[in-house]
Amino acid sequence: MTLERVKESRRAESEKAAAILGAEIRFFDCQDYPIQASEETVYEMVVEFRRHQPEIVLTHSLADPYNPDHPETSQLTIRTRVYAQAAGYPAEGKKLEAPPVFMFEPHQPEQCDFKPQVLLDITPVFERKRKAMESMEAQEHLWQYYTDLAIRRGVQAVRNSGKKGIKYAEAYQRFYPQVASELT
Repeated sequence: MTLERVKESRRAESEKAAAILGAEIRFFDCQDYPIQASEETVYEMVVEFRRHQPEIVLTHSLADPYNPDHPETSQLTIRTRVYAQAAGYPAEGKKLEAPPVFMFEPHQPEQCDFKPQVLLDITPVFERKRKAMESMEAQEHLWQYYTDLAIRRGVQAVRNSGKKGIKYAEAYQRFYPQVASELT
């Protein structure tokens, strides 16, 4: 296996999953194992943030002893989100507001210091998510793991909300505090 073959395979799998989800995807070629982002990549990501003005940002957890590229990706995402907010950062586009940053649950969360703070009901879209996961053929070992995890998080979501219709859920951790006018 070569780096180029890994990148080609991951790209094809990601494009297939994005098509199933109805998502757009853009790749920033920062290698793989390890991620090597240049200042040009940082600039391009800032422009991407400013162009799309996302309402939320999803990224990896801040720690992962098995996948050092995941925390690197998370730090890069958070850094470029902050730069996209900065009026003085020299990139085109309207300055980004302050979209919340959510870190999705990693494989082996207990090793990654992941603590669920948000449980999201994904029951209505779970079958589509499962099909998208199955696009990731190189990671077949994770299909059942994340299915089982979605069921467990669904049980937790029911217990924490009383909404008995929840069958599947995902867990997220927030990077920044939530701002609210009242506690709900």
